[in-house]
Amino acid sequence: MKGVMLMSNVLGIIIGVIVIVVGFILMITWWSMFLKGLMATVPILLILIGLGVLIYYISEIKSKLDLKKENTPAETK
Repeated sequence: MKGVMLMSNVLGIIIGVIVIVVGFILMITWWSMFLKGLMATVPILLILIGLGVLIYYISEIKSKLDLKKENTPAETK
């Protein structure tokens, strides 16, 4: 059983190295297309990351305001 697990790990490493080498070869071959794809992807990622950060901090502000409301004593008449 250990031999099978060791063999699958070695096979996984070999396949990983082959995929990395093919990826580098294709990236060098298609460099201009790679740059165009990168130029198209980066602004979209920045917009999505910015939206995520904005939503996170708005929710943080709302939760702090709600917590502040709960901590202030209610007025009694």
